[in-house]
Amino acid sequence: MTDFWCSVILKSGVYQGRPVPAHLKLKDVTEADFEIWLALFRETAAEPFAPETSVVFVERAQRIAASLKLAMFFRLDRTAPAGSQ
Repeated sequence: MTDFWCSVILKSGVYQGRPVPAHLKLKDVTEADFEIWLALFRETAAEPFAPETSVVFVERAQRIAASLKLAMFFRLDRTAPAGSQ
């Protein structure tokens, strides 16, 4: 996690993993879990950082969560209008 966040925030490049495939393996995760994780993340980021720094982390986490949710739960065949497939 440290390597991941150093790469995300500091652009260190130390994280070489692939978050989407790692999260796709988690079969019991639901979309609702992301809101729980983000709430915990907001609380955690507020502890060590000044508010303006915490906001940077939280906004990035929200974008990452949105991207992961799209990768994990969005399916064209479920969202396409009837007859357009």
